[in-house]
Amino acid sequence: MPALLFGNAYTVLAVMYITWPVAMTSGAVYGFVAELILLLPMVHSYFRLRGRPRPERVSRRRIRSIVIYSLLLGLAWGVTFYLMNTEIGREDGIALIVVMYLLIYGSVAMMPSLPKASIAYMSPIIVSSFFGAFWHDILSLAWLLLLYFGALSAVGLSMWQNWHDLGRSVRLRLENLQAQRITEQSKEVLERVSGQLAKYISPQLYRAILDGKQQVSIASQRKKLTIFFSDIAGFTETTDQLESEELTAVLNQYLTEMSKIAQEYGANFDKFIGDAIVLYFGDPETRGVRQDASDCVRMAIAMQRRMRELQSEWRDMGLERPFEIRIGINTGYCTVGNFGSEDRMDYTIIGGEVNLAARLEYEAEAGGILLAYETWSLVKDWVRAEEAETITVKGFARPITTYRVRGIQSEPDDKARVFRHEQEGLNVILDRDRLGAKEKVKAAEALRNALRVLEKD
Repeated sequence: MPALLFGNAYTVLAVMYITWPVAMTSGAVYGFVAELILLLPMVHSYFRLRGRPRPERVSRRRIRSIVIYSLLLGLAWGVTFYLMNTEIGREDGIALIVVMYLLIYGSVAMMPSLPKASIAYMSPIIVSSFFGAFWHDILSLAWLLLLYFGALSAVGLSMWQNWHDLGRSVRLRLENLQAQRITEQSKEVLERVSGQLAKYISPQLYRAILDGKQQVSIASQRKKLTIFFSDIAGFTETTDQLESEELTAVLNQYLTEMSKIAQEYGANFDKFIGDAIVLYFGDPETRGVRQDASDCVRMAIAMQRRMRELQSEWRDMGLERPFEIRIGINTGYCTVGNFGSEDRMDYTIIGGEVNLAARLEYEAEAGGILLAYETWSLVKDWVRAEEAETITVKGFARPITTYRVRGIQSEPDDKARVFRHEQEGLNVILDRDRLGAKEKVKAAEALRNALRVLEKD
């Protein structure tokens, strides 16, 4: 477009300079003036828009204006050529035809982007110069036909190439849109399926596989983990009270609430085994052995507190013996990785420390948390715990020292959830989290009765 614009301006000035006497006598000078006037707004638009990014789309109003300006400029050239042919000889006439030919070929440059403007510009030039040259006997009809046939052939070839390129561009765009639509649909399906599959494995393992940090192959490694086991105490006896639909609803609510807390503290899900939950901290992501143990114990305390709330809800629903869970936690070296076959594998943990965590859970009291010595040593700075009985576990040479969790040391005594006092002839354990509203009334009455008995003595 700039070449065509400034080419026209240069041609106007050059032809005016060379043929000035003829232009004055033939009146063609008015045509030159009209051409310069029409070129001025185009030059102004060019300098105003220079340096700006080319717009992807041009408005219809803008295209219409360009077509009108091109038509007027072509008419001005056509009138100018016709008038000049009346006052010049054969040689100068042929020179004008050559100039006309150059203008026509220059307009072909607009054909790919602005075909209507190109046709509007060249049509008056072709018609007026053809009839002017023929009428004033500048060239014979045969030569004129040959020249104009060549010009029109170039125009036709450019138009065919334009439509061919346009068709190919449309096809490519349609193919790209179709490919993009298929890609988006595939991505949507993949995301939906991935989201569903993510529910079958832990979030940490899912992210590790997607990020390429975890290879899906038969492989394992030794790591120091903190292992968590929990199950529902007296599950069989409790479920005998419930219909299968009620059992399913209550059990799913319990597992859902515990899973939310586990995700909040960053636990890695190993498996659900009926009513039992197996979790661990330290793989595939770890915050350090001490912090992993702290996160696990804090999670266990949060779970037991949430269970107190759920027990109150279940009692209000008519469940006479709501679920109580017992928790065992151990810290030690385990083998963690993919176990199974090349076609079907399970990412899990194995080893004696895992077995010890399971045994701790079995020995824990209902509603309690039982820690192995190593876990207790990592959290003793902030956990209220008391030493419990030692247990003997197959595979361990010495008896295992265990600790019952009673709360968090940072809690003031009046806000502690568990009150315990032991002396000769007196053993009081008050667990506020395990008492519902009705149980608190009964407990208060029992303590008052005990106090009255002591006062009578």
